[in-house]
Amino acid sequence: MKIGKQVVTGLALVATAALAGCSTESASPASGLRIGSSSFTEGGAIPQKNACAEQGGRDVSPALAWSGVPDSARELAIVVNDSDAPGGSYIHWIVTGIPVSRNHVQEGESPGKVARGSDGRRRYAGPCPPSGTHHYHFTVYALRDRIRPKGDAKAVHQQIKDAAIASAETVGTWGH
Repeated sequence: MKIGKQVVTGLALVATAALAGCSTESASPASGLRIGSSSFTEGGAIPQKNACAEQGGRDVSPALAWSGVPDSARELAIVVNDSDAPGGSYIHWIVTGIPVSRNHVQEGESPGKVARGSDGRRRYAGPCPPSGTHHYHFTVYALRDRIRPKGDAKAVHQQIKDAAIASAETVGTWGH
């Protein structure tokens, strides 16, 4: 199920975003969970350094910040998915085991255990579309239980979605 996005402007959220250096946030309206990035604006271009080396980047994950984690969450997870990839989905980054006390990740940092992405490697793989402009969904999930990732990237993503009590995403674009 895809959760809609909205720009959040409340004073408390602006303060949270300012502390984390966020320029925009998107929310899951039902849950109050929000995510944003100081590296790119909602719907805007992802910086080249965050892209793949083959396209002049450095495969450095962007800064992310979130707020509104439900009290019942036991852990958080982050998934970066290219929804325009051939086959409909390509997972560039999966991080599980993020403590609920965390509210941000700095550029190039991994806040938990990195699972295998679609390329089979445990790393952040920067945007690298074969052609055109693609949309990259940076989603934070609040999980009701801790998970032990098993299987390939799509299987782990499904485990995360099955355990999620809330999620929020921000979308960046990259093309060449």
